[in-house]
Amino acid sequence: MLIKASAITNLTDARYFAAKEVAFLGFNLEENTEGYLDPMHMKAIREWVEGPQVVGEFSRASMSYVREAAAFFGLDAVQVPVSAQEGDWSVLEGLTVIASVDGSLSEIDAILEEKAPYVAYFLVDMSGQIDPATGFITHLDAWKQRCARYPVLIRADVAAPQWPELLAALQPAGIDLAGGEEERVGVKSFDEIEAIFDALEEMSE
Repeated sequence: MLIKASAITNLTDARYFAAKEVAFLGFNLEENTEGYLDPMHMKAIREWVEGPQVVGEFSRASMSYVREAAAFFGLDAVQVPVSAQEGDWSVLEGLTVIASVDGSLSEIDAILEEKAPYVAYFLVDMSGQIDPATGFITHLDAWKQRCARYPVLIRADVAAPQWPELLAALQPAGIDLAGGEEERVGVKSFDEIEAIFDALEEMSE
């Protein structure tokens, strides 16, 4: 199961997820947005970890800026939102592109089809599509078809025991897990994330 770790802001998170052999470590490099990390701090963190590809996460920047940032900071991949970016996607040609998608968009099928030629993975936020109490997925058949047709990474606010059933139903390319703040420098509890990894491991056995 491919895993992307998003919004990494500290070395503690980076080391933890790298040890879990995630495919991607994402850093929010968009100034004046929540969770922004100075690119110099990102570069310092990446020197201490090996394995995952480093993703620059952007939310409002132009395509040309994203392209320049990818080259300047030596990013392995970039993440941009499909709904906010109306620029020329061909500018990102040659880069590994992760396109973030709001799962509640009514025109989502048209968006996926239009952007597919430029995108390696679609990161779909399904938080609003899943009942947190039961794990029930709205429009399950439609989402199964989308996951079968496109390389989808799922972001969902569900408890660890619900992940196996969710993933078995959708069969996505992978999932997205978010980093968080440290309790103090170098100290953080990973109990909730660890429970998800345990659930994923049980699935593969």
